[in-house]
Amino acid sequence: MGLRLRVDGERVVGRVTFDRRQEGAPGYAHGGAIATVLDDALGSVLMVLGRAAVTAKLEVDFRAPALIGQEFELEAWCEREEVRKLYLKGLLQAEGVLVAEATALFVAVGLEHFRRSGSPLPSSWAEWADPEDAAVPEA
Repeated sequence: MGLRLRVDGERVVGRVTFDRRQEGAPGYAHGGAIATVLDDALGSVLMVLGRAAVTAKLEVDFRAPALIGQEFELEAWCEREEVRKLYLKGLLQAEGVLVAEATALFVAVGLEHFRRSGSPLPSSWAEWADPEDAAVPEA
């Protein structure tokens, strides 16, 4: 998708420009592409939190058209945590206009959840708390 993200304090910020590969209606980014970049930005907040988690619910409200070729700014953060539940929020804007906003529920999981895939985990995840190892009560 060409998404470029970075950590800024307790938030993740970034930029993306949709091209013809993400086109829905002629000249406009597909809603699924918008949802994908928002979910990716929200998932990147987990690096700020130092938590392994998965998307349990993602809701996207589309507020304005997203034109192909236009640069968009993304911002994502954690609104609150309740044991294993992480409530996240993200915005996609262009030139100060809100294009889409997302709210999501992520659920913290043990690293074993990801190990089951058989793919190696990023080395940076080794320092993350493992809720299953720490006997965190189910939410």
